[in-house]
Amino acid sequence: MNIFDEYLEKIKKILLDNKDKGNLVLPNSLDGITAEAPPLKFNSDISTNAAMVLSKINKLPPTELANKLVEPIKKDDPFIDDISVIKPGFINIKFKPIFWTKFVENIINDTKNFGINKTEKKKKYLIEFVSANPTGPMHIGHCRGAIFGDVLSNLLSFNGNKVIKEYYINDYGNQIKNFVESVYLRIREIKFKEKFVAKENLYPGIYIKDIAKNIFKNNKKINLEHLENSFEKLKKLSLLGSMTLIKNDLKKLGVRHDNFFSETQLVKKDLVKKTVKRLQIKNFVKEGYLNPPKGEIPKNWKKTKRLIFKSSEFGDDTDRALQKDDGSWTYFANDVAYHSDKI
Repeated sequence: MNIFDEYLEKIKKILLDNKDKGNLVLPNSLDGITAEAPPLKFNSDISTNAAMVLSKINKLPPTELANKLVEPIKKDDPFIDDISVIKPGFINIKFKPIFWTKFVENIINDTKNFGINKTEKKKKYLIEFVSANPTGPMHIGHCRGAIFGDVLSNLLSFNGNKVIKEYYINDYGNQIKNFVESVYLRIREIKFKEKFVAKENLYPGIYIKDIAKNIFKNNKKINLEHLENSFEKLKKLSLLGSMTLIKNDLKKLGVRHDNFFSETQLVKKDLVKKTVKRLQIKNFVKEGYLNPPKGEIPKNWKKTKRLIFKSSEFGDDTDRALQKDDGSWTYFANDVAYHSDKI
């Protein structure tokens, strides 16, 4: 219970006592009465709307009724320093400094339970956060998201909810192909002294060199004749290298995930196709053409027939492509399958 709940209960008890004494008329329910923090300009700690809620049934102006309630609220409470009535009828309470000393003592003496909402129905949460692309180390923006997601998860968990922390590894698509090719070229640079040619979309970072060195050190017999001959093995080893960097940084931040979910596995298990089929059965998917992108139209844009999710039926400003020009799944389609899998 927090101080607002505590004083709300106290105020309700005072109202019931005054009803029993014949000094007050109450409705069947007191649910409309609140105790909350007032605006800073009032220099008070708690404000209640009790007088405004009860004014009509008692046939009194809210401020007049508020002034009648001030004395019984303050009576026998050693922690209240001052009570004021603010138009149109709020009752504002200011505590003595000793109240906050006792308040902090209560927190210290009950760290395992203080702040838990015991009346709220508990839920299951899956918090997916960080999920930095595994093509390199984390940057400061990822760290911010890591701390935010971890704190949110911990608060929900502390409050009695079941929480699973998940990291979605984007280990599928063109950026992974470019990442693996970058590592491949760096390994060839180490073994054959070839110059690394920083082509468009490749990753020239120093960390790529480090990943390449570790792979070559432990896999001297890896086939480097053609990338396609060793792509799958290099992909696995390269991702292991980059995810190790990311996990080490998360460990330093004190952030721990329960699950690491692979986008590649989502595709390999054919979850995208199965999910799209379910949406087709429910008539949420159509085969057709998308309008060209707004603004300047790219030179390579062409009108291509593809599967499209009818997201405009759910408030989106446009429908969303489930397939690329070559018929492969879009990131959006993979995300749809991921959410389906989580549900």
